[in-house]
Amino acid sequence: MGNSQGEEQLAQSAENEAWAQGAVFKSRLWDVNQKSLYLQNNELIAGYLQAPNSALEEKIFWVRNQAFGQENFPIILSIRGGKSCLACSPGSPPELQLENVNISDLCKDKEASTRFTFFVSKKDGIWRFESAAHPGWFLCTSSKANEPIGLINNPGSSHLVDFYFQPES
Repeated sequence: MGNSQGEEQLAQSAENEAWAQGAVFKSRLWDVNQKSLYLQNNELIAGYLQAPNSALEEKIFWVRNQAFGQENFPIILSIRGGKSCLACSPGSPPELQLENVNISDLCKDKEASTRFTFFVSKKDGIWRFESAAHPGWFLCTSSKANEPIGLINNPGSSHLVDFYFQPES
């Protein structure tokens, strides 16, 4: 019979070490209306992928942004195996972009990585991703299917900011 408390502490210790070393994690991200993310014409789209098209779903690769410290759970999000990162444009209003940058290269320089960083919050299994570069602006999907994901500062019935975020092995 295993020592579950000891195993839990060991797992937590291993996770903390991985975070400290800038480990890249792989997850699945979909909105609360069950829309998955897929790539179309270099845009990340949220839509309903049925069985024959489920292989099109983009997995999200993420790393903790060590430049921001421990507060607010700062992460950088990417697709394509960590080679294409989600970034917030510098203008106003900000727009979400995909940039061909390696995720592992971003988490060391706070200034350079700010527009790639999202503060993550979780409540009751629902996740939100707030832009570090534009406080109050959140990652969102349209309430309509097959629309690009974006950023919004005033969520309502036309945009969703609540997501499910599930680690994959």
